[in-house]
Amino acid sequence: MTRTVQWQEAALVTGQEVWPSTIGLGTPISRGLPYKDVLVPAQHGGMPAWLVPGNPAGEVRGTDWVILTHGYKGLRQDSLRILPTFRRLGLTSLTITYRNAHGAPRTKQGVYRLSAEEWQDLEAAVVYARTQGARRLLLMGFSMGGGITLAFLRYSTLAAEVSGVILDSPSLEWRALIRHFARRYRLLPLAGMVERLTSLKSGQDFDAVDHLSVMDRFSTPMLLFHGSHDRTVPVEQVELLAKARPDIVEYHRMEGAEHVRGWNVDPERYEATLAEFVQRIMS
Repeated sequence: MTRTVQWQEAALVTGQEVWPSTIGLGTPISRGLPYKDVLVPAQHGGMPAWLVPGNPAGEVRGTDWVILTHGYKGLRQDSLRILPTFRRLGLTSLTITYRNAHGAPRTKQGVYRLSAEEWQDLEAAVVYARTQGARRLLLMGFSMGGGITLAFLRYSTLAAEVSGVILDSPSLEWRALIRHFARRYRLLPLAGMVERLTSLKSGQDFDAVDHLSVMDRFSTPMLLFHGSHDRTVPVEQVELLAKARPDIVEYHRMEGAEHVRGWNVDPERYEATLAEFVQRIMS
């Protein structure tokens, strides 16, 4: 059954502050982690990525990896909050930068496809990890990175190779998000026009990124974090997934947390929850 946990807003402990902003957070060195800059071969060129080796003293095997994917217009720095936890657990982490993101290869049109195509870059990262010795894999996605993770599970022939996924504030259905933002800015009558113009301009396939409509197809265990005060992806949308698939989803609702700020409301509980999930899935 779904485990739903509501967390209250908590003050950050001095020395633990790592804000969601992607400005000024540096590299894994800023979190005391050894790492290598690597290029992951992909369809549109080498994708810049961070490779952080797992701690040999960790509790999981040296061939266990996690691949992390940032959100819309995000950077790899989104992952810095949680990389130390994966290293303590012994997982090697690969934090990728997908097509059209800052520093990554660009497509001809140079626009995001909202996970409809970006999942192919995550697939390339899975292939790369396997060539580097990975045997068991976890995926973690932030915001649109969560949508990319679900698109990978939905479309990739390699989906069965993934043992579990961690979703932080995932975007699941973009038509509803367009209406949400239109309502938020009192422009609801324009929502349909925005959807049509987006399809005409970039060829966006909104059915391909409607992951809520195919909830019954997923079988991979999922750990889901979402903030009750998320104004980017409404918590009600994400809870549809949690309520529909209690057989595979462990859901943690963080009271008071905004978008991709679940770690910030209570780092210790977030990390402990993640560690318990990883140890259970990888046991």
